[in-house]
Amino acid sequence: MALKKVKLGDLLELCDERNSDLKYDLSDVRGISIKKVFIDTKADMEGVSLKPYILVKPDSFAYVTVTSRNGEKITIAHNTTETTYIVSSSYVVFRIKRKDILLSDYLFMYFNRPEFDRYSRFNSWGSARETFDWSEMCDIDIELPPIEIQQKYVDIYNAMLANQRDY
Repeated sequence: MALKKVKLGDLLELCDERNSDLKYDLSDVRGISIKKVFIDTKADMEGVSLKPYILVKPDSFAYVTVTSRNGEKITIAHNTTETTYIVSSSYVVFRIKRKDILLSDYLFMYFNRPEFDRYSRFNSWGSARETFDWSEMCDIDIELPPIEIQQKYVDIYNAMLANQRDY
C-alpha cells in the first residue's frame, strides 16, 4: 500500500459564507465541545446579530483557533448531518476540495487522534491566547493511503464506535 504525502492545505478550502440574509436563526447556532462535536451554544445570544455568523454546511468542518484552556485539545467538529449550522465569525470553517484524494470521515479520524491534539497545541502561537491558525493547519503534512483503503479504515472505525455504544 503506497502512501501519498501531501500538504493538508492543498486538499482543503476555506468557507466564508455568512448568514447575511438571516436565513438561519438562534436554533441553528452551534458551538464546538472539546469532545469534537457540535453542541447547542452556551453563549448569551441576547442582542447578538446573526448576520456575521458563518454557515457550516453538511460535510464541512469548523474549528476554534484558540487552543488555550481547552484541556490540551483542539476544538474541531465535522458536520455529518444534513442540516446547515451557523457558528461565530471567530471560528474557521472549511471543507475538502479534493474528495478524490481525501475522505472527510478519514480526515476527521485524523483530527480525533491525541497526536493531532498534541501537534496543534505544540504549533499554537501567542502569549495570552495561543492560537492554531489556518496557515498552521494548511502546513500539515499528511500521508494518505488510496481512497479505497481510507474507506476501509473509516468502516472499521465506525464499527468499533458502534460496538462501544452497544456496550
